[in-house]
Amino acid sequence: WVPDPKHEALRDLVRAREAAKQDTKRAKHRLGKYLLRYGQRPGNGAKAWTSAWWQWLRKLELSHAEQNTTLVELILEVDHQSQRVVRHDGAIDRAVASAPEHLRAIVTALQALRGVAQETAVTVALEFGSFSRFERAPQAMGYTGLVSSEYTSGSKKRQGAITKTGNSHLRRALVEAAWHYRH
Repeated sequence: WVPDPKHEALRDLVRAREAAKQDTKRAKHRLGKYLLRYGQRPGNGAKAWTSAWWQWLRKLELSHAEQNTTLVELILEVDHQSQRVVRHDGAIDRAVASAPEHLRAIVTALQALRGVAQETAVTVALEFGSFSRFERAPQAMGYTGLVSSEYTSGSKKRQGAITKTGNSHLRRALVEAAWHYRH
């Protein structure tokens, strides 16, 4: 199976959204570690990343101007990365709406599964490409890297952790869907 240019463009968009999401997480970690370094915690006991926490953070004044400048830059970076994700989400929504009918049908069908929202459905549909290229489920799972490793010697057979040798974008989406399925 060879993807057409439209399919590749949409897959690039989905992967760019994934990268933006990872950048958002990194920016949040940087901000959180900066606050920890100076022992800054909200007095009202607000949980991190809630609206009450953001209100506390935006009013926070540290003891030195340089610290405040760094804090503002870290906050702006989190905002910037979050806005990137929102822009990518909008672009993906528009792209799926204008996608070929067979792709929209696959995305809609995948969303019927518990734990699978549009982002996961689009990722799975685009990364697998054509499901018909896999004759059996073990082949598809081998493509994802979600199969256990094995060491066999003589009559001994040892299975280990998953191989992680497949498509990492697809594996991430499937693992996240599995975690959401629990709830």
